[in-house]
Amino acid sequence: MRHVLGAVIVMTVVAGHAHAQSNAIAEQLFNEARELGKQGRWREACPKFEASLKQDPALGTRLNLATCYEKIGKLASAWGTFRESAELARKANDSKRADYAQQQALLLEPRLPKLTINAPAKAIAGLVVQRDGAPVNAAELGLALYVDPGAHEITASAPGFEPFKKSISVDEGKTESLTLPDLAPKPEGVKDKDPETPEKPVVGPSPTTKYIGLGVGGAGIVAVGVGLVFGSQAISKNNKAKDVCPDSACSPANFAEGQQLIKDGRSKATLSTVFVVGGGAAIAAGAIVYFFIAPRSQRQPTSARIVPILHDSGAGIGLSGGF
Repeated sequence: MRHVLGAVIVMTVVAGHAHAQSNAIAEQLFNEARELGKQGRWREACPKFEASLKQDPALGTRLNLATCYEKIGKLASAWGTFRESAELARKANDSKRADYAQQQALLLEPRLPKLTINAPAKAIAGLVVQRDGAPVNAAELGLALYVDPGAHEITASAPGFEPFKKSISVDEGKTESLTLPDLAPKPEGVKDKDPETPEKPVVGPSPTTKYIGLGVGGAGIVAVGVGLVFGSQAISKNNKAKDVCPDSACSPANFAEGQQLIKDGRSKATLSTVFVVGGGAAIAAGAIVYFFIAPRSQRQPTSARIVPILHDSGAGIGLSGGF
């Protein structure tokens, strides 16, 4: 029981801390918005009022936001926010703010533009109508609804039909009407795109991947060439060691020189083996990329590089990357 009570206390403290932090942010945003409003910079103030309201839905912030909307000409938004504020004030028994918000809404009504969107003459199954990206319900079609002054984009779409789009401008205090046309059927064989199913990438040879294959193979050829050079040097060192120490018997005077030649020869031989084997592997990898991976690769970022590989018994090179 003590554990449960402790958890509840911790959750309450955390929630209280988060609420206090949210209120602090809301207060700061509100103060900045008020200062901008005093300077007449209402277009900058409105987003801050909106952000403050999201942090803390205070009635005072909502009223200031409504005033801000009015200042920048968003009359329908201002009217709706004043009406909402009046309702919230009544529920809070704040008659002074309720009366003020209601009065401001009434003063705005004669200035509000109206826009009527009429349905097409022919009923279309699955018809979706939007105004400025927001859905317009079927019950709203044919009604003169308040909108903000300015241009509004109207779209209509339905499965199997060509979409319709038109912009219409509405002035302050005016009423405009738009009747949606009968949508034209899509040509035979043209299917609607499923927005939830992304288009499959085109599959085909990838020039970039082929270039990588050529590059890796070319690097392998160079590595084999370097390995052969080291191999030649190893043979040369070995021959000199035989001259200095015939039959592997070195005199005291030639012992140091002979041992150094043998050591150098072994080192060159090791390097020769690493580069020849690694180069051969790179040539094989390049061929695989060029002849097998590139023809099947999709159009996506491709990268590869040769990297050194070190281990206890020696060294080598490898192919690293994504296809």
